[in-house]
Amino acid sequence: MNGTSRETDILVFGTMGNVGPQVQGLLASHGLRTSAIPFMQNVFRDEPGYRRTLVRAIADYRPGIVFPIGHPLAMSRFKGLLDYGVPLGTVLNCRKVDDLWKEAVSNVRIAVEKEETVRLLDSKVRCHILARELGIMRPAVYDTPEDVPAGMKVIFKRDVSFGGHGVHLPKDIGALERLIAHQSPGEPFLIEEFIEGADYSLDAVRWGGKMVSGGYRCLPTESSFRAAGRYGAACLPAKGFGPAGYREVLHDGDPVLEKMRTCARTILEHLDYQGVCGFDFRADTSGNVRLLECNPRFTGGVAAQAAAGFDIPWTLYRMLQADTPKPVISGEN
Repeated sequence: MNGTSRETDILVFGTMGNVGPQVQGLLASHGLRTSAIPFMQNVFRDEPGYRRTLVRAIADYRPGIVFPIGHPLAMSRFKGLLDYGVPLGTVLNCRKVDDLWKEAVSNVRIAVEKEETVRLLDSKVRCHILARELGIMRPAVYDTPEDVPAGMKVIFKRDVSFGGHGVHLPKDIGALERLIAHQSPGEPFLIEEFIEGADYSLDAVRWGGKMVSGGYRCLPTESSFRAAGRYGAACLPAKGFGPAGYREVLHDGDPVLEKMRTCARTILEHLDYQGVCGFDFRADTSGNVRLLECNPRFTGGVAAQAAAGFDIPWTLYRMLQADTPKPVISGEN
């Protein structure tokens, strides 16, 4: 960036791994003018730096909309402070703020939910409690290692993690106890029943009461991909974080897909969630589909979903622009 004023439709900010470039590429394929800015530092150790990088990018590229990729919580905090009327200089921890920055920020739309909602869905503990209150099927959860039935396999989960980091399958109760002992004091965690079965994910876009969604089965290895017997756009290699080696996109009417949609709709409507949200599930051999966690952000399934006809970034952009032509995307409600 060199300070020259540019006009773009969408700024893709905080790009991490493959997701950011995929989002930018999909938006550009529709003729939108896009810019992408990474933020590789630890945002929670340098949140003022994150905010200054964001504001400089907004001032340089003059986007109409900002799509956050990584760190939606930091973005929601930034937006919340501005909405609350906190001066930009205070938000950025700067003594003096360029008037150009103030003007640019006042004319941009940031596609992120409020902080409290992002925190709730990002928290495995709070999300589990919410799902239980809403009657959504979840794996059983135990308060202490002593509560775990003899011989049961469990998953240990830190309250907040990304891409599977902080999720462990302890080999015995002793290993579980050591994981708990290594937690930061007072940090929440889950001891969750391990469910034998297949991993599935669903991506949803909701704005203004309208929801569009698509799902896929996570195939961990190339052999499982070949065993699925489906190639081309409906089954693509997965790159980046998460359990999927390959993603087999599901079609309307698939029983697992429809159960996932019902679950996602229940949560998003309850919270009146606006934006993109991913959900991870496990389906057992009896056909039960249990929610594992929520991810209030763009997920690693963006490319596979788009190849099968569900272009998540474009769908969100259309909703933000109040562009509501006759639906052509599967999963529209």
